Amino acid sequence: MKKLYFTLLIFIMAKMGAQPVISAAHAVQPGSLIYYAVDFTQLGSLTPGPSGANVSWDFSQYTSAITTTQTRYDCPAGNTNCSDFDQANKIIASIASGGAENYAYFKYANNELLTLGTKSINNGVTTYYTYTDPSLELKFPVTYLQTFTDSWAGHSTPASVTETGAHTVTVDAYGTLKTALGTFPNTLRVKVEKNITSNTVGAPTAHVTFVGYTWISSDYAGALLTIGFSETSIVGLPTIYGRALSYGKNTLTLGTVDIADDRSKVDIYPNPSSHYVNIKNGDKVVKIEMNDAEGRKIAAFKKADKIDISAFSSGIYFLTITFKDGKTETRKIIRK
Repeated sequence: MKKLYFTLLIFIMAKMGAQPVISAAHAVQPGSLIYYAVDFTQLGSLTPGPSGANVSWDFSQYTSAITTTQTRYDCPAGNTNCSDFDQANKIIASIASGGAENYAYFKYANNELLTLGTKSINNGVTTYYTYTDPSLELKFPVTYLQTFTDSWAGHSTPASVTETGAHTVTVDAYGTLKTALGTFPNTLRVKVEKNITSNTVGAPTAHVTFVGYTWISSDYAGALLTIGFSETSIVGLPTIYGRALSYGKNTLTLGTVDIADDRSKVDIYPNPSSHYVNIKNGDKVVKIEMNDAEGRKIAAFKKADKIDISAFSSGIYFLTITFKDGKTETRKIIRK
């Protein structure tokens, strides 16, 4: 009987260990991404699917040719947009197929990601949205059943809109996701529920509820799938319902290296490992930094063909590799 209990314990621990984890090193790295947005008229039967552990979702029936190019970069980086919100150290720039530009400004600190503001440029008109009380978007590491709440306030110019809101973020599921671009195991789903009160000068108050779901994986950059449902209520007017779905498969993960470049031929093996990690083609490498799942630097190595990881605890780590040309690439490793 004791042997049976021990076997069950090992099985349970293995299942727990298999749960995905998203670190700050993964979530806030720079790079370029492409997303595909599905037309609203195709989303009448859209549902988020189940929550829970080891579940499956199939959204492969939703396809689209509407593309958005997204670029994430750090500040200061010589980019003129960095001066819009001087406390921001992360920016996401999105350029839609119609030419509209949108910028979101973030501050990463203390293993948290805060939104400080946004900027949109459409038909020559620039609109800023400033959070007077920043919005907390993520806490790192992102793990299954993580949850937190936050309140925020903001206003836009020149549109003279003021808003207050509160949201709850819950990592409510993990499992296998299927989209038009393929099947993705080991994904986490992050659910956000928002309640917003919006006031525009000369117009009645609007109340907005929003529920969104984002699927993420440490094996891919950005989001694999994002869906959202909104309801806007204004006294005397019919309720406005909205829904959206976009997806991507950005395999240029954890770095700024061009996948056609020889730097991407650097191989790391064995992975997982309990003792050593070998670096093949390490002659291209200048240095390697090792970060834990919360994005903290815990070790540094000069040019090396082999790294000893036996002194570290079991878990997920990230190696940031610096090449001779100064560019970097980050790889996930698992210490058994």
